[in-house]
Amino acid sequence: MALRVLLLLAVLAVTPSSASPRCAPQCPPGSYPHPPGRTRQRCGSPRGHLEPARCRALRCPAPLSFPHGTMGPRFPAYPSGSVLRFECDDGFVLRGTAELRCRPGGVWSDPLPVCDDGEGDCPPPAAPAGGVTTGGGRHHGAEVGVHCGAGLQLLGPPRRHCMETGRWSGPEPTCRHPYSYDLPEDISGGLGSSFASILELAGAHTDDETSLGRRIVLSRNGSLHVYLLLDASGSVQQDNFELFRQSAVAIVDRLSSFEVPLRFAIVSFATNTRVIISTTEEDASDADEVIARLEAMKFGEHGNATGTNMHGALLEVYHMVLFQKERSTRDGRPDVWKDTRHVVILLTDGRFNVGGHPRDAVAKIEDVLEIKEDREEYLDIYAFGVGALEVDMAELEAVASHRRDERHAFKLADASALRQALEGALAATALGDLCGVIVPAGAARPPWHVILRTGVQQRCAGTLLGGRWVLTAAHCFLGGESPHTWSAELAGGQEVSIRGWNIHEDFDIRGRAAWGIPEFYDYDVALVELAEEVGDKGLPRRICIPCTEDANRAMRMAPGSTCQKQEVELLGHTHIPAEFVSLEDKRLSVRIKEQQERASCLGGAVQPGLPHANASVRDVVTERFLCSGQESGGEREDAACKGESGGSLFVERRHRFLQVGVLSWGTFNPCHRGGRDAEGGLLRSPAPPGHHPRDFAISLFRIQPWLRRHLGGVLRFTPL
Repeated sequence: MALRVLLLLAVLAVTPSSASPRCAPQCPPGSYPHPPGRTRQRCGSPRGHLEPARCRALRCPAPLSFPHGTMGPRFPAYPSGSVLRFECDDGFVLRGTAELRCRPGGVWSDPLPVCDDGEGDCPPPAAPAGGVTTGGGRHHGAEVGVHCGAGLQLLGPPRRHCMETGRWSGPEPTCRHPYSYDLPEDISGGLGSSFASILELAGAHTDDETSLGRRIVLSRNGSLHVYLLLDASGSVQQDNFELFRQSAVAIVDRLSSFEVPLRFAIVSFATNTRVIISTTEEDASDADEVIARLEAMKFGEHGNATGTNMHGALLEVYHMVLFQKERSTRDGRPDVWKDTRHVVILLTDGRFNVGGHPRDAVAKIEDVLEIKEDREEYLDIYAFGVGALEVDMAELEAVASHRRDERHAFKLADASALRQALEGALAATALGDLCGVIVPAGAARPPWHVILRTGVQQRCAGTLLGGRWVLTAAHCFLGGESPHTWSAELAGGQEVSIRGWNIHEDFDIRGRAAWGIPEFYDYDVALVELAEEVGDKGLPRRICIPCTEDANRAMRMAPGSTCQKQEVELLGHTHIPAEFVSLEDKRLSVRIKEQQERASCLGGAVQPGLPHANASVRDVVTERFLCSGQESGGEREDAACKGESGGSLFVERRHRFLQVGVLSWGTFNPCHRGGRDAEGGLLRSPAPPGHHPRDFAISLFRIQPWLRRHLGGVLRFTPL
């Protein structure tokens, strides 16, 4: 199986500082200097004299023609916010978007559509706005040229041919103003999908030993190498360098949450290069160590050698790749290196000035990896330019990969836009059926959260474990209703009928009534079987549960790590931050009390005014319960409402979420008054004076025999 070395090449450079030979332009975002030289500071002037600035607003280029159709309104160029509409003549079908919008960066929202009569092997080739196509024919092998009007740059292939697949080769070309730029929200989704496809290719075969869905696994020799190259040249200012470094940390942190073995490299460069960590080092697979080294980096470490040597940075990558290839030969496994996939992310201003053209170094990487038509997916190069007025998109295009339906070259206005785009892309990156992933990262309702209803009333919540199975509380089903009266609402709004449920055999709500405990919630768990299997590669998506190999991978623990070790990792502290999901699908925060704080928390179960106030704490709350609740003078904690029982109590580890408990019962219902807040949400009332709210959840670590008995054929459990 193929292994994809993610070569994240972060060449970070932006608008020049006062130390740079290029002086800072004065036009605001969304505009450009005309002529360009008039907005530049006179670099030699001791007082920083500014020449008069004449700034023009960026506009989108006008389509030069639209064969067999009409478009309007027609203008020589279009300001930001303009809408251009297209309609085809009778007998022709519109292929593409009927309405385009001019974005603030001077770029259209979509490629131009075409009017197709259905003849030929390929549809009519679309001419980019501001450009034309030359040549003719739509049969297999036919070729067309693409040309841009005066003052516009061609991005994409200058020639395309009609393929046997009925599509034109290469990505859709565009004609862009030299100062136009992309917006973060326009590229995050597509870039995230591209990251996801790379990660999925890195784990290209499936493990069918379980029925929870396809597992993404790597070949035994597979790994993913991530190269981060940070530009520290004179064109990068202190604040921008800090944003780049933080972006690199986010990349390492996010990618390390996927179940793909990773090795990282970090290189900073100016006139010369500095290898912070190499893929050849033992620590290259330790994301925490890599992040520590990133955080220790300081701007200015290259001193006065402030050139921009992208070629040298790429050569460091070439040397690491070459070392891997030569080592596999020495180890008697000469073809192992072929399983490695490489991705380069280049963040730069697009203007190198030392060391030669970076494309020459890319050619060396392509040569050592034997990148040809049948191996082109083993190398992806993404080029990001930062600084709308200084970036030369043509230079970025010369370095970036060209893939059909994927863009690999981008230009953003500033470093903050770069960070926003990368974080958005990483948040949108999902792989296979990974458990415990929230996409996008800030989504309110987790994809594993299930609402259990009778009719329209929410009776309880639950957690998707995968396939047909939902984990919830046993007491939800004490009303005597038959399964057909129940339904489950999954993430995304999908409604599924319920086939039945398995209640823990030791659950007995009246089991200790004679002890002065009218309701006893020990073993308050049930497994609900849905009427159909549901997908779990997007919405909905299953959660990770402890004591499984899924959890080992999510927490980056060694395969086979025991259930006991996982419990120490997740619950081996005094206060454990955790969350649950409210009736309004909001994530609310609590702290699980363990060790020396546990006894005090449990004592709240028998405080005055409760039905079992005179009972013994250990009779009411067994060792199977986790406890949370607001402490006097402590940090604020939320309390669960009626109807939220059965939901997951979950914790986070490196962007992955693991369920540690099932919400069972509490001493106070903050929603009992039924009020609403200013936004229409449920008003959660504070507890009355003297009352300390407590919520109790069944620990999944304490019901392992029952879980293994029912889910042993579905999940891969670890040794106890």
